[in-house]
Amino acid sequence: MITEEYLKDNFLTAYFVDNERMNIEIQTTTEDKKSVFTTIIPFKEENPQYQALNKFMSLDQLHESTHEKNKTQHQLYKEQAMKFVKESGLVLDEDIHKLDTKFYPAVIKSLLRDVDNVDHNFALKLALFEEKSISESDDIEGKKKLRQAKNKIDTIITALNIIKGK
Repeated sequence: MITEEYLKDNFLTAYFVDNERMNIEIQTTTEDKKSVFTTIIPFKEENPQYQALNKFMSLDQLHESTHEKNKTQHQLYKEQAMKFVKESGLVLDEDIHKLDTKFYPAVIKSLLRDVDNVDHNFALKLALFEEKSISESDDIEGKKKLRQAKNKIDTIITALNIIKGK
């Protein structure tokens, strides 16, 4: 049972546990301070347990605590999700030196399948023109050929020729 007397020495935090904000989870320590446990109480101003909690945490603080907890949980969820997709090879690490070798077969398949896909070819050209070795090249004719390349194979061949200086 949550009482003012108990909370005085054992209260840690509290927050709403539902979107409707009808229930509050209160975290407290045990008497010996070795364990933490939670108690869920209904949010009703006439509830004696809520009144005891209100001596240590105002309603505004309770809302702020709920917001912070949700924000922290959301951030942890995003970090875990990104870790999972990176480990699974579903997304690439921006650091080119950390690329997993599983990446290269996907690149080759992407380049060699659906070679005439206009959207893919356009995206490939954009990515290539972002590379310094191409964007800063003095090979005006090569860049023109690259812009005019009709498929992914021609685009790659032309880009490699610019890089090699041919």
